[in-house]
Amino acid sequence: MRAVLIAVATLMTAPALAQGGSADVQPPTQAVPLRGGNPGFPSPQQGAPVVVDRETLMQQLASINEKLASASARAKKDRQLQKQIDDARAELKEVGRQVTNAPSARVETPRPPPPPLPQPAVQPITEAMLRSLVSAIRNEPFADDQLEVLEQAASTQYFLVSQAQQILRLFTFSKDRLKAMRLLRPRLLDTENGFKLYESFEYSSDKDELKRILATQQP
Repeated sequence: MRAVLIAVATLMTAPALAQGGSADVQPPTQAVPLRGGNPGFPSPQQGAPVVVDRETLMQQLASINEKLASASARAKKDRQLQKQIDDARAELKEVGRQVTNAPSARVETPRPPPPPLPQPAVQPITEAMLRSLVSAIRNEPFADDQLEVLEQAASTQYFLVSQAQQILRLFTFSKDRLKAMRLLRPRLLDTENGFKLYESFEYSSDKDELKRILATQQP
């Protein structure tokens, strides 16, 4: 910035130097700083990084350097002014070096979307809800109505084999227990314990049917 200011001041005095030499030329008066801090320029935010086009800025610096070189050639008789111009060119060269070596602006890469939330693990019916279901089944006088209650519960709940055993005890006849098993089978979570269900049936034919129900592949 200082280099640019000196360049402006030099260019203002260059015509006088060219016409009458340096004897009657007074050193340029210092520019009066504006309230922003730097003369003639708005005050930047201290320490705030900015993004500029490197090639355009280098062209502007080269243009200023050419003007300083031209002014320097016309101010050879004024050593003080010559030194100021040389100092300005040196500072300008340092600015050019910093611009050349400055790292490129960092490009913010968009963040990847967050991973999907894990699906909640399937849980068996709670003991409190199981007690309510058992009570509701008992309140129905007929097996068809009891099976309807169980079907409604099985549409939203999952069961363990031990819980299924409690439900099967509510049905008097084995044919109704087999119907109940057909409703419960898709909702059983621990089919590896299915062998315990054979205790709920007395006849071999019923156990064979239970075996077929348990062997059914579920989607």
